[in-house]
Amino acid sequence: MVKREVEQECKRSVRQQLKELQERQRNAINAQLANQLKAEQQTGIVNGRAAREKNEKLLHQQAEQLAKTALEAQQCEQQALIKQNNHKLYMLIVEGVSRCQSRFSSKYEAVTRLLLTLDKETVQACAEQNHELREVGQLFDQLVASIKNPNSDAAELKTIFTAEQYCQRLDKLEINLIKQLSEQEQAQLSKAKQLAEEQAREKQKQLEAEQQQKQQELEAQQKAAAEAAAAAAQPPPPAAQPAPAAQPPPPAEQQIAPPAANAATQPATGSISSSYVHPVRLAYYNEINALYQSKVDAVKPLQSDEAWKKYRTNCQRTINVPLNAITAASGQHLTNNFNKLYTFFAGQPVKTTDGSTITINDHPLARDYCILLMAKKFVSQTDTAISSNPQAAFPFASVIVTFWKLLPDFGKIFLAYMYKESPYLVPYVIPQQQGQTPEQYLKTMGYRLSDTNELEKPDMFLKRQTGIARLYAAVIITQGRQADGPKQCFGLEEAWSWLVHIMLVKPLPDISATMIMEVLQTLGFELWRTYGKNFLKLLVFIQTYYMPQLSAYDEGGPKSRLEMLLAKFLRERQIPQAVGVLPPNFW
Repeated sequence: MVKREVEQECKRSVRQQLKELQERQRNAINAQLANQLKAEQQTGIVNGRAAREKNEKLLHQQAEQLAKTALEAQQCEQQALIKQNNHKLYMLIVEGVSRCQSRFSSKYEAVTRLLLTLDKETVQACAEQNHELREVGQLFDQLVASIKNPNSDAAELKTIFTAEQYCQRLDKLEINLIKQLSEQEQAQLSKAKQLAEEQAREKQKQLEAEQQQKQQELEAQQKAAAEAAAAAAQPPPPAAQPAPAAQPPPPAEQQIAPPAANAATQPATGSISSSYVHPVRLAYYNEINALYQSKVDAVKPLQSDEAWKKYRTNCQRTINVPLNAITAASGQHLTNNFNKLYTFFAGQPVKTTDGSTITINDHPLARDYCILLMAKKFVSQTDTAISSNPQAAFPFASVIVTFWKLLPDFGKIFLAYMYKESPYLVPYVIPQQQGQTPEQYLKTMGYRLSDTNELEKPDMFLKRQTGIARLYAAVIITQGRQADGPKQCFGLEEAWSWLVHIMLVKPLPDISATMIMEVLQTLGFELWRTYGKNFLKLLVFIQTYYMPQLSAYDEGGPKSRLEMLLAKFLRERQIPQAVGVLPPNFW
């Protein structure tokens, strides 16, 4: 259309100019002829007619030459205009194809990443889609190569429509691939479910067989005990006869000593069911608590001594001021606040707000007292800063990890405070004891009681627990100060262990779903990148087996949000990185 309009406009312009030129020529010729006729009439020269004809011929030649020159100039201008329009058309085609190429490349990479995450068997099942993907990629590359030359005949407007068709074809390919993978995944899940059900039935049969065998053994032992008792009531046999067999020992259940008087209110560690806490996690929890309690008992003389009250206050201020100022504003800002804290713990004198100077060595119990104080202060940030601003967890976590490397006891004390505020991080569903009121029990599970003995509202409890989970997850994936090396004291394997163990304990309404969702949102990106298909299998296990168990206890909003989050992760086959994660060389 552009070419036709340009050609028509050029033709009209040339005709108009030729017409004007011819009109001027005729007027000039007529005027000259009139002048010559007048001169002939005045001079009366006989040969005037011949001269006039000669002049007319000369004028005609000049007019033709002038018209030819004007036509050539007009044609050159027309060619330049056509060339300019062709260049604009070419740039329009290049821009359109470039947009399609950007869209095509993004979609092509997404489909390729999806295929790379599949196992060998699934890839073979998707061979047709894989072949079509390569074919459409080659076609698009050929299309792009055909328009690299501006003078190429292939640079036509239809090229844009062809590129759009390739993009639509790739979109359709992705939809079909996802649909096929979904069908295969459902089939695999169904197969896995059937296999799990068969294994469960087999396990149930084995348990029943074992119970039956134990029952038979118990009956046999009871029968033997009765026979031995009857034999003991009879007179002793002659010496020549062999003595009767000794009475067999009682079953293992009968050998357990009766519980102590306080066992009704506090179960022994060994008697806690694994549905409340896994024995391995319980042992670690008891180890952390033992260290924490030993530190608390050790610093009681310093806490109760009124002569050291001012020193305790100055220690609190020395720790609280730089700790409250920790943010990710810059690496230098984080370094400055860390140095203020570490200078004090290194034993150097620090000037307090009242003008006096103190050191951590002024009292032999001051170091343990300040470690307890700083760990508790870090955990309190989950309630004041992190619960409302998730990104704030990462600068705090970076300082915590650095202190953990430099002061190993600090890390365990920090965990003790975290477990005290949220036993779900063990995970430990503490059972309610006999005689324990609901308020007292909920307090052991992390709820807070006001001064008037009013229980914390559920929404505030969940918000606070969310902040604790965020800091816990941030400590796992955040590196400390670069100068102290990349070693992690509390690595990603802890997150994997926590996710596995929380599947084994009794689900609780709202809080279980909240904690799992927060850990997945913060650590899911790193877990997927590190554990790959194994983590994907764990997500499928949570969705397929754990969520139905959770549904028996929980039908609230957190459980629904966790279901949608799992469905989104499994549908998109990726988890975005948490916002606010500090780079390794931040400070």
